[in-house]
Amino acid sequence: MNMCGDSGWALSAPVVLTATVCIGVLLLARWVTRQRYFPGRESFIVLHLASLWWLIAASLEMSAQGANCKVFWATMAWPGILSVPTFWAVFLWQYVNSVRQPLPLNSTLGLIVAPVLIWLMALSNPWHGLFYGAGTAPLSDELGSPIRYQHGPLFYAAAAYVYLFMTFCMGVVLRAALVSHGVHRRHYLAFVFVTAVPWVANISYVVFGWMLFGFDPTPFSFAFTLLAFAWLIVGVRLFDLLPVARHLLLDALLDPVLVVDAQLRVIEANPAALKLASLRSGWQGRQLSDWPILGADLQQLLSRQSQDEQEQLLTLANSARYFEVRIRAIERVTHRGTLVLGQMLYLRDVTQRHLSELKLAEALALSEERLRTISSLHEQLQEQALCDPLTGLYNRRYLDEFFARELALAQREQSPMSLALIDLDHFKLLNDEHGHLEGDDVLKGVAQHLLENLRSSDAVFRIGGEEFLLILPRADAHEARQRLETICRDLAAHPLPTRGGARYVTLSAGLALWPEQGLALDELLQAADAALYRAKHEGRNRVCSLA
Repeated sequence: MNMCGDSGWALSAPVVLTATVCIGVLLLARWVTRQRYFPGRESFIVLHLASLWWLIAASLEMSAQGANCKVFWATMAWPGILSVPTFWAVFLWQYVNSVRQPLPLNSTLGLIVAPVLIWLMALSNPWHGLFYGAGTAPLSDELGSPIRYQHGPLFYAAAAYVYLFMTFCMGVVLRAALVSHGVHRRHYLAFVFVTAVPWVANISYVVFGWMLFGFDPTPFSFAFTLLAFAWLIVGVRLFDLLPVARHLLLDALLDPVLVVDAQLRVIEANPAALKLASLRSGWQGRQLSDWPILGADLQQLLSRQSQDEQEQLLTLANSARYFEVRIRAIERVTHRGTLVLGQMLYLRDVTQRHLSELKLAEALALSEERLRTISSLHEQLQEQALCDPLTGLYNRRYLDEFFARELALAQREQSPMSLALIDLDHFKLLNDEHGHLEGDDVLKGVAQHLLENLRSSDAVFRIGGEEFLLILPRADAHEARQRLETICRDLAAHPLPTRGGARYVTLSAGLALWPEQGLALDELLQAADAALYRAKHEGRNRVCSLA
């Protein structure tokens, strides 16, 4: 932003036009947020926001007077430039396939990785010059003149990324047009047209250098495309749903039956359904979620329905009744394929049967909950018995068990094992000067430091106030000494955070090796303690051994 500090700003007709389009895009995105069951709704919203980002950056580039500031805002536009075709492709796929489930968060994050990386490359262009070349300069000496960009190899790589998604978009809508006919084919052919508009605009800019208001015309064409899509989605309706549904509906059926269209609007209901909802008139065309008694529960059930589930249980939230819901798709078979027009919902009252099942399930759940509680308490007690409550490290109670297991493994494999006794230097002085609470923070910091520098096969124990014990299986004296010296050196070089501020801490370590310095744990501890005493005597902040 510093490069825009000395830049002036000018309001021009292109800037006003761009701002107006921004407002239109924002209003359209707001309208989409109110369409609760709009296929590809979330992707369509992200698409609008990406387009809005692009348009705002474009308007700022056009209104800036300084050349450096213009280039900066052109660089800032890249997240929108790359996200628009990315989420456009996602939206088209979801819309054509009537996918109403939002894109999973991990997939969304995966899709924005490439735009973010390309954006970072564009921002770092002053260091490598591979995005915009040295020939990037204003078209004239006039203040606020548009920039003629010299495109580098990274720019064309980004353009190839955009064209890849645009090709996918064209393939999706062309396939949809080929498998449809009549009004549906005209619907998707219109999609083909509005998909091609931004592609043509971008190619004309990248290949032939054509500009609008001295600027890349693509964002303006995308705004037109988004508005055209919105009109097609809102304006095009299916009119042959009701005749097909009437053949499936049995007015004399005693169980409730509802017919909903692709937008989950109720277009037909039998007398039993109307009686259950206490409706007589004004119900046709109402959203399913707005139906009294059962609408909200039914819509929630449909939102959780998988393709393989044709029969589900519905529990009415506002009454003690249970229904078995059978869902049948209303389809129209054409020579191009099968077109799903809506769904028929058949509700069968199973209240008495389900109440018996619920009682049995409650009894089983209570037993399972008690079992889980007992298991959880057992695990907590075991953890409390084996772990130090302050640092979370193992305590002496687990030491004998762990050493016996590793000793048996070392004897079987004929491999070495090292044991190190660690003591913090001048820890009593730190407690006296700064208090025991800061001392506790230091102990927790040292414990974390030790854990971060251990292998998965190693173990660390807190065996005293400021004393720690490391057991390093399959580590000979040379390897163990190197690792301990690294731990000692790194701890001394980096202060530990405490509630009273950062504190530098050092440690002294005594090293013992099995089997050379002892066969049993007590012998090794005695040898390590003697080596620790030598480290303290020789000046602390070091690793010593008796060998």
